[in-house]
Amino acid sequence: MRKIVLLVGLFLCLFPAAHAQDAAGPEQAWEEANTLYINGDYAGAAAAYEALSAEGYVGGKLFYNLGNAYFKAGELGRAVLNYNKALKLVPNDRDAAYNLAVANGYVKDKIDAVPEFFLSRWIRAWRSSLDSNAWAARSLVLLAAALAGVLVFLLEERRGWRKAGFVAAVVFFVLFVFAVVFAAVEKKEFTEASEAVVMVQAASVKSAPEKGGSDLFIIHEGTKVDVLSSFDGWTEIMIADGNKGWVPSDSVELITY
Repeated sequence: MRKIVLLVGLFLCLFPAAHAQDAAGPEQAWEEANTLYINGDYAGAAAAYEALSAEGYVGGKLFYNLGNAYFKAGELGRAVLNYNKALKLVPNDRDAAYNLAVANGYVKDKIDAVPEFFLSRWIRAWRSSLDSNAWAARSLVLLAAALAGVLVFLLEERRGWRKAGFVAAVVFFVLFVFAVVFAAVEKKEFTEASEAVVMVQAASVKSAPEKGGSDLFIIHEGTKVDVLSSFDGWTEIMIADGNKGWVPSDSVELITY
């Protein structure tokens, strides 16, 4: 009996240690990748960060570092791709936004975007300032505030308070609807990849999803495009100025996780 107790005790002592060793695995890999980057082995650092990503680890810092490693290694397309991934996770990451702007300066295609109505631009910037979870949390707070306004309107006898409760309920309910819509749109954009980055040095954009299609224009590595559809190994894309066409699917990579 005493031996059994000792064996159980030994197992309990070893199990946390083994668990801690497993937990230290990604941390050690992260430090090794950072060390490779500091020592100037940018290709090795990129491979190490990619290994972490392949194991299912996702984070703004991971993709930011991966973008830096690829940029230093001269792989412009993958640098732009990973900076966009970082910003998709952390929209307000100023470092990622700055480095993306620097990387975009090396992209050959200088495309004039279609002018966007200022109100649409303002709403989109406001929506993108928070992720879907943050908007969902705010929607619950706004709903609670709207319900509180309803209670004031129903229970308060004084006319001024009833009026204030009614106005507050209406205002907070409208804001609640906006927050719910923003949360849904941000969730959709996060889970459904609708943008991609050109990975090859140059790709001819065709009028049809076939090699015999006429050439419309050429796009180069690092250019960000909207993905419209896909068919039989071809992807229909649209660039910032509204022009669209078909490219081989392996010439672009989706901004997804």
